[in-house]
Amino acid sequence: MSLNRLLVASLIFVSPLAMAEPVTYKVDEAHASIVFKANHLGFAYVYGKFGTTEGTINWDEKAPEKSTFEIKTKAESLNTLNSKRDDHLRGPDFFNAKQFPEIVLKSKSIKKAGKNKYNVTADLTMLGKTKPISFVWTQMKTGKDPWGNERTGGETTFKVKRSDWGMTYMTKPGEISDEIELLVSLEAVKQ
Repeated sequence: MSLNRLLVASLIFVSPLAMAEPVTYKVDEAHASIVFKANHLGFAYVYGKFGTTEGTINWDEKAPEKSTFEIKTKAESLNTLNSKRDDHLRGPDFFNAKQFPEIVLKSKSIKKAGKNKYNVTADLTMLGKTKPISFVWTQMKTGKDPWGNERTGGETTFKVKRSDWGMTYMTKPGEISDEIELLVSLEAVKQ
């Protein structure tokens, strides 16, 4: 092999694109929301929010299938703006926050599904049980914020059956909906 060909092959091998790795982002808790919605007795929906959200996203823009994330929240941090209901939700009938303090969403696979859309399969761990879920993640923007930090962010909505994790209190028709809708929206800052 000639010296020129060897040099070109070396440059290709060590080029930034060839060596690109996922960028690590840390979830910005001040700009992250996990909101849930449950039907109460068929009359109306009750909404709640978890007050803590932390986690890491390892994002590879060129190869999303190499990307990963892990998002965590504390069951104790839930808030529906009614302290009596919140105490009940934190108790053994629902989240059992003392015994199972953490709820974790961890990616298994991420695949491009269109412009700024990704099909995600993940494991959701709650009440000591881990179950697979699927959803579409919409990436809203990646870029510099007004303070010079690089951020990325987006959101998803998906539904889960709480009974799949053993949360069976009042799941009969006409009681509290077994199917719960969740909205996860977050920003994360490059590390």
